[in-house]
Amino acid sequence: MCYRKRWLEIGHIFMQFNAVSIGSAVPQDDFDAVIQSVFDSSVNLRLAHENRLITVLISDQYELPQGIRLDVKNAPLQSLTVGLHAACRGGILRFDSSPLSINLRGASIWEAQLPIIDITKPIIKQAWSITWQALNRQQRLKQTDLIADDLFQSDKGSLLTRKLSQSVLDLLPATKRFDIEASVEAARKMIGLGPGVTPAGDDILIGYLAGLWSTAGEDKEKSAFIESFGKALLQLADQTNEISRTYLYHAIHGQFSGSLINLVNAIVSGEKEQLLSTAKDALRVGHSSGMDSVTGLLISLAVWGSHLASYLTPPSSLSSDFSSRFTV
Repeated sequence: MCYRKRWLEIGHIFMQFNAVSIGSAVPQDDFDAVIQSVFDSSVNLRLAHENRLITVLISDQYELPQGIRLDVKNAPLQSLTVGLHAACRGGILRFDSSPLSINLRGASIWEAQLPIIDITKPIIKQAWSITWQALNRQQRLKQTDLIADDLFQSDKGSLLTRKLSQSVLDLLPATKRFDIEASVEAARKMIGLGPGVTPAGDDILIGYLAGLWSTAGEDKEKSAFIESFGKALLQLADQTNEISRTYLYHAIHGQFSGSLINLVNAIVSGEKEQLLSTAKDALRVGHSSGMDSVTGLLISLAVWGSHLASYLTPPSSLSSDFSSRFTV
């Protein structure tokens, strides 16, 4: 096959795949790791002597700051097992007792950089509204536990939504007034809340941080808040699982998945067809993780937007149809 090399040696078939991109958080030199978890489209490796993970992804997955993305989508990652030792030497990642290896040499380094958003621009407000409506429509279609609109109605929605609602409503005004203590207390109740590999509370916070980073710009007060808030979140991250903790770690440092960054770029451009297509890609990540992250992103984009912040503070002033209050 043209997409991989095969060698026959003493009756064994060896398979080598090529990495097409490597996240900037992946070690650039030799490293050792242990397989932490295996999924159909990805494998997580725990780096030796470091409390963080890197992720091997098939080609149709999105880039990650900690990701190694392959150039094929049918690599047999499921053949790997948890606990197996992995080592990268000279740009080749190999796994003990496995014929599979990955050539990292020549792969481009992917930088997870967010654009700056000026939420006061009418085109941004319109893009926000379109994305919010698409988000809620998809959540209702998939009947997810969390519906973004319902977060702003404390007596409505699933049990998970009601649990998250008060924390979100506490977090927004606390962030607006740069209240670190109150913001951290609200986030503390969200971390680890919800089922799945990345709980909904974590996903919302990851998206929330993306929104804060993209709207802070050169504002020193906002940047100082994000830094202090992030340091406090790191202390709370032990409340959730190792995979989700890795995403939180990178979000705290301003690094996010390609799907989320692409959506922010589409919001900045304001072009409707591109926005809807990019939003669709972001929303379909995982079972509901993409939708939960986009929920956090859109909420936080409004926190420091002078034209939108009044709709978030105080929470009691929010209408039952939250999205309509943002329609341009």
